[in-house]
Amino acid sequence: MRKVAAIIVLLMAFSLTAEAWDYGFGNKPRQTRKNVPVIGVKGGLTFYGMSFSNKYYNDLKMDRVSFPGFGLFAEFPIENFPRMSVGVEVLMIERGMKKSFEFRDKISEIDKIDAKYIDLRIPVTYYFFDANAINPYVFLAADVAFCFGGQISKEFPNGELENSYVDIAKSDAVMKPLDISAIAGAGVRFKIRFPRFTMPIKLEADYNLGLLNNMSNTNGNPVDVYAYTFEKETRKNRGFEIMLSIGIPLKFEQHYDACRGWN
Repeated sequence: MRKVAAIIVLLMAFSLTAEAWDYGFGNKPRQTRKNVPVIGVKGGLTFYGMSFSNKYYNDLKMDRVSFPGFGLFAEFPIENFPRMSVGVEVLMIERGMKKSFEFRDKISEIDKIDAKYIDLRIPVTYYFFDANAINPYVFLAADVAFCFGGQISKEFPNGELENSYVDIAKSDAVMKPLDISAIAGAGVRFKIRFPRFTMPIKLEADYNLGLLNNMSNTNGNPVDVYAYTFEKETRKNRGFEIMLSIGIPLKFEQHYDACRGWN
C-alpha cells in the first residue's frame, strides 16, 4: 500500500509540474491548454461472468471469460466545470461466462456462453487536476446494450458425451435483446502535444454491473435446459474492463511563438 501511495503522490506532483511545461516545446501561456471536444477510438479487453439467483448454479465453479472490445467515442468538456466532461461511446462488447461441473474431483462438463453486444454508453468524468500531462480521473456511466448474436457451448472433457455448439438465438440460453448496466471506473489521461493540437491518450479500468435479467423465456434447441433456463430465476452480467483510448481534438490550438506571438 505504501508503494502504491508513493506512486500516486509522484504522479500528482509530476502532473502539476507538467502543467507549465510542454514536452520539449517549452512554456506556453495558460490559455493554449483549454479543453476542447475530442473524438477517437477505444479498445481493450473485457473479463465477464454472470450472477445467478439460483444458489446451486451460482456456487458452481465459474471462470471469467476474456473478450476483446472496441469502438468509437466522443468527449465534451463541461464549460462551467472545467474538470468534468460528458461523453458518448459506441462499443462492440462480448459478455458471457464459463461454468464447470465436477464429479469425483474431475471436471465432467463445461458450459459456456458467448453473447455479442453493441453498447451505447454515456460516461460522466471527473479529472483531479487542471493539468495537461498526466491526469488521473474517475467516471460513472450508464450503459444500454443490444444483443445481436453469439453462441453457447457444452463440452465434456472426459468424453462422456459429444460436445455441442449452438447459435445463441436458437438455444435455451437465448439472451434477452436488451441489457442495461451501471459502470464505475478510474483511469489516467496522458496528453501528447503537437504544434497545433494535443492528443489525449487514456488508460482506464472499470466494473460493469448488469441490472437486468438477461435470461429469455424463449426456449429453442434443448442444449442445456437445466443449466440455462429456470422458472422465476435470474441471470445478470458482471464484468471488468480494461480500455485504452486515443483521441483527436475537434478544434486545433493556436500556436504561440516567443518572437512572432500567436499564429
